[in-house]
Amino acid sequence: MFAIVARYKKAGLFGLFLWLTLAALSPGMAQSPGMAQAPSLLEQLQKGEPSAPPRKSGLPPLRLQIEKATPTLDERTREPVVTFLLTARAGRMFAEFTANNIGRTVEVRIDGKVVMRPIIREAIKGGSVQVSGGFTLKEAQELADRLNSGAARVEAEVVD
Repeated sequence: MFAIVARYKKAGLFGLFLWLTLAALSPGMAQSPGMAQAPSLLEQLQKGEPSAPPRKSGLPPLRLQIEKATPTLDERTREPVVTFLLTARAGRMFAEFTANNIGRTVEVRIDGKVVMRPIIREAIKGGSVQVSGGFTLKEAQELADRLNSGAARVEAEVVD
């Protein structure tokens, strides 16, 4: 995009506005020479090409530090879950992380294993997080013990 902007900079803002308008109305016409147009998703599916894996953020994953973890049962589903309280610093960072990524999918990993991929609906403040991953009661207790010992690595990363 920056190369395109630099190329049309000589035309001034009006020229750039016209180019962007053309690009919005007919993407093929506004394409710069030398830039190949990627096949659409429909074309990829018709050709049987595999879809690309979720695009991860260019930023490193957010490492979450756990103050206390407790295995419990979800009040609605009665499914075993692990609720953990983040340290004050991690809670502030997680609140900012979720506030900046509302509407996006976040991947929560424990020891590199994806435990859930929720969509952020609102900023999560207060530093309390609940993880559900189809755990048995024993697995939830073992995970809570591991989180409380500080041995587990908990990360959150935006994927689209």
